[in-house]
Amino acid sequence: MDVNETKLTNLLGSDIHPAVITEDCGLKAGYIGPYQIQGNYTILFDRSLHNSKNLSCGANVEEYHYVGFQIERDYGKVEYHDLSKVKEGGICPHCGKQALSIVRGIEVGNIFQLGTKYTKAMNMQYIDKDGNYQYPIMGCYGIGVGRLAASVCEVHHDEYGPIWPITIAPWQVHLCCLRSDDIPTKEFADHLYEELLLKRVEVIYDDRNVRAGVMFSDADLLGVPIRVILSPKNLQEDQVEIISRDKKIAMRVKKEDVVHTIQKLIHEFIKEKESEVITNAQN
Repeated sequence: MDVNETKLTNLLGSDIHPAVITEDCGLKAGYIGPYQIQGNYTILFDRSLHNSKNLSCGANVEEYHYVGFQIERDYGKVEYHDLSKVKEGGICPHCGKQALSIVRGIEVGNIFQLGTKYTKAMNMQYIDKDGNYQYPIMGCYGIGVGRLAASVCEVHHDEYGPIWPITIAPWQVHLCCLRSDDIPTKEFADHLYEELLLKRVEVIYDDRNVRAGVMFSDADLLGVPIRVILSPKNLQEDQVEIISRDKKIAMRVKKEDVVHTIQKLIHEFIKEKESEVITNAQN
């Protein structure tokens, strides 16, 4: 097991650094142990050693180890401290099982307790109620917006790209106009875009003259929650296609009902996310 330097620093109340082992310090690198160690040293024992028997340790002699070491018999009564780094498969202190797993994470926020470090450096003071000068205690916090976006994409995605929760999505609706060279389709798409903006719907409008597969692939990469697809064929049937980014919703609605349907979906998606937040907070 390795030493957690932060734990050790907190225990000692001072900074630490690796020792420089010289010929006259009495230590033998690779063979240091608590048994019959010579010199004025304080030895700290990790709590993982509590009740351990028949240990092997350095004998403080080059090329030798001491076996059968028992702490209280060969060293004396000691205090045990939490000093080691955690490791994969570590034992949970509550259930006693090897339940600890180590995974990579993203730091999206942090808090720094600055104390009086900077107020003293700037000679910043205030007068307290008793008329005495005091240095304010400082603290600060930060939220990494870029890291937050990365963590959301890590959780909400599929093989084609991100699936943004509607509460933080860059747009609520992705309007796809297929065959923008078709005048009736383009005119209806332009009108629908303007109407959605008037209804304060956050919408991105794609009217590029590209193939449908290209447009849909790009839409998947943007990950907008609601996709509205306009094509000459659908409009001839007086219909508009609406699909959710997670592919759970796919419907065709009449042209006159499309704005109302979009607003209803946005409201439902927002309420669903709010319920998730409340449930997670309660748990």
